[in-house]
Amino acid sequence: MVCAICRFGATLDDLSDCILRVNPPDDIGPFNDTGIPLQVLYGDGTYGVAGTIGVSPFTFGSYSVQRQAFLHVTKSTVGALSNLGIYGIFGLSFDFVTSSRITAAVKARYGNSTTWGQSVLHNIFDQHPNQPNFVSLYLSRTDDLEDTQGGSFFIGEYDPKFADVARSPKLPQYPDGGDRWTTLLEGIYVGGKAISITSSIRGVPAGHAQAMLDTGDPTANFPTAIWNAIYSLIPGAAKYADTTGMVWIIPCNTTTIVELAFG
Repeated sequence: MVCAICRFGATLDDLSDCILRVNPPDDIGPFNDTGIPLQVLYGDGTYGVAGTIGVSPFTFGSYSVQRQAFLHVTKSTVGALSNLGIYGIFGLSFDFVTSSRITAAVKARYGNSTTWGQSVLHNIFDQHPNQPNFVSLYLSRTDDLEDTQGGSFFIGEYDPKFADVARSPKLPQYPDGGDRWTTLLEGIYVGGKAISITSSIRGVPAGHAQAMLDTGDPTANFPTAIWNAIYSLIPGAAKYADTTGMVWIIPCNTTTIVELAFG
């Protein structure tokens, strides 16, 4: 995917805004720098990006936004992405002030009635009021699971190969009205055997966990108790203590199937 504001490869992240990475290979082109400073931290809060909010025309496929806010990054402690040729993040997060740092910063400077700081998706949906407000993502990997291959991203429509998804049961957001893509995880099975699920989040039903769907993270993050339960059911797995703490040793020739149940 190419983010036209940045004119280079970008990744899709449903927990972020449209963020410009630092040191792109080519000049990003002209834009209006508002001078509004902004810092965005990720994960455990020890790494992130910082810069100022810019405004520029934005084009993605057949969609075009004349005045799109984005973060012009001048400092970054996020590694690895540039090694993959990725210098931008196309954010798919909710446009609430509590989840959109750009929207919050613009409104804090210019007032709550200001709208030019809203997200790319918000602008696109505003331009197409008769189009359904959803996106569809198809994430694909190579057969050895070591790299990405293929995949698709659609706004307001489904990938024709997966059109039947439109008639599939919908997963409700949990909690309803939240500012993240979260839903209830109802079961985890390893080799057909169920493991116990508990949650420390208030209000989550017994035997369930609140799961956050993150397109920007290639791995799963679980509490230690769930990790131990999963690995303990893998044939031949053994728990081992090294200098970094407790780890699980897995035989190279063992296989199993891990299933997550939603809805």
